[in-house]
Amino acid sequence: MSIVERYFELALRVGKHVDELVEAYHGPPELAARVGAEQPLAPERLEADAEALLAELAAADLDPARVRWLEAQVRALHTFARRVAGDEMSYTEEVQLTYGIRPRWYDEDQFERARELLDEALPGAGLLEDRFARWLEASAIPKSVLLEAFQSVADDLRTRTRDLVGLPNGEEIEVELVSGKRWGGFNLMLGNLRSRISINTDLPFPALDLAYFMAHEGYPGHHTDGAWKEQVLVREGGRLELALVLLGSPAAVVAEGIAELGPELVLGDEDQEVVARHLGKVGVKHDVSVAKKVADARKLLKGIPSNLALLRFDRGKSREEAREYASKWSPQPQERIEKMLDNVDYRPFSGYTHCYPEGLRLCGAFVRGDAARFKRLLTEQLVPADLAAGAS
Repeated sequence: MSIVERYFELALRVGKHVDELVEAYHGPPELAARVGAEQPLAPERLEADAEALLAELAAADLDPARVRWLEAQVRALHTFARRVAGDEMSYTEEVQLTYGIRPRWYDEDQFERARELLDEALPGAGLLEDRFARWLEASAIPKSVLLEAFQSVADDLRTRTRDLVGLPNGEEIEVELVSGKRWGGFNLMLGNLRSRISINTDLPFPALDLAYFMAHEGYPGHHTDGAWKEQVLVREGGRLELALVLLGSPAAVVAEGIAELGPELVLGDEDQEVVARHLGKVGVKHDVSVAKKVADARKLLKGIPSNLALLRFDRGKSREEAREYASKWSPQPQERIEKMLDNVDYRPFSGYTHCYPEGLRLCGAFVRGDAARFKRLLTEQLVPADLAAGAS
């Protein structure tokens, strides 16, 4: 049995103990069927299997980048097996072993600055939180035109992405509205260069996020990343291991870094003008000036979920204490704070929240505004340590 087949087996077997761990699988169907028919293996057995696979990888005659990637993924699976087995480890150690990054605490000075910017953008009487809530409600995209607006901006961003880094022939996305999810949006790779992008309508969708969201999930974010890797690494390079996507892994850091950096590269500073243009097509007005100021402020708040995760799982704070912290620094309405807390609290993937800011930091330093280096992120088998080394 090949190393890649053993990797597939290990991932699918650990996934029987950890719901949602295997986000997508497009490998040999007979392998998945065989593992699916098995009884769940003891986590101690899975730990041993991961250790044996790591030892085999250390001696494997494969491309070094491929070995580093597989080792990082297997180490994440080993960590999940340890957690299921009840092994004790600190939160920081768990995040490092699972994602290949160290969780970072973000200085509250930037949150304070964000509140100041929002106060300037949304003048008037009353608490900032109340003014911001009213603005979010007033500027939300009506659900009746939400899908049409997303499809319109997707066409625009697809053209921009093709001009920036190209697109594989035959790639395709579909967009759907969903509800009852802890997340705001999700991209699922369907195989054959296709993706399904789901938009959660549990809360009204803020107009200012229209272009960013589609750039993050679609062009040139998750869909573009998945399609190029399928084309170059799987189809052309025979690296079938990319046909399995793990939700908790170092690959997720790179993926979220690409998705967070992508909007900057295709939209620049005209993101809200793009929003206004596409909302205008569906009869919705958009105040570009105010939206730009609000968007700038919200960028400074992106470290709050990372701090909440550290409060909860590194410092042992209660959910109520985390809620108090979030309410102090985030001006979002309470229902949005609760969604944020739900996402942070979703064990065993609470460490995933660090993938966004750390992925953006690493990918941004690696790319340095160069489209050719961004294309490398899409078509090479990189781990967070590679990005740190390539940025220096």
